[in-house]
Amino acid sequence: MDPNTWVRAFQNDFPKCDILLNNVCEVFNKYILEARELPILSLIMTIKKQLMTRFYNKREEAETWDGTVCPKIKKRLEKNDELSATCHASNAGDGIFQVDNKGRSYIMDIKALSCTCKRWDLNGIPCHHFMVCCKDEIIEPEDLVDKCYSIASFLKAYQPIIMPDRDDRE
Repeated sequence: MDPNTWVRAFQNDFPKCDILLNNVCEVFNKYILEARELPILSLIMTIKKQLMTRFYNKREEAETWDGTVCPKIKKRLEKNDELSATCHASNAGDGIFQVDNKGRSYIMDIKALSCTCKRWDLNGIPCHHFMVCCKDEIIEPEDLVDKCYSIASFLKAYQPIIMPDRDDRE
């Protein structure tokens, strides 16, 4: 396979996603499993009802979350904080650090929200190299997570209300 398709150095950092595969079709097909065998109009109405319910449930679920970022991202931050125990940061000044981790060195630039490991650049979630720098600079990692992972963005994605349809038989 061409390295441009899987090597971090060649990947675009815009999408803020570090997943290299796409199973959206499989997930959607499983989601509509019972509807797939229906006639076309019934299929569409069933999918619409499923989406209407999903949007409502996601909005309700998000209303119970604390903080500014979604729970799965909080867990990733916690995991990165645990991984930072093996890192040692040397402050160069002006938000730039050299982070040594298991015999390798990385350059962390807090102002550019960038690390030479490219994890933070690609997925928008501060890497474990940054976590060790947070303690030195007294920065809350949640504040530097890309806005696409915020609870506000999640709520915005599920904000539209899908209106139910009248029964046309009446």
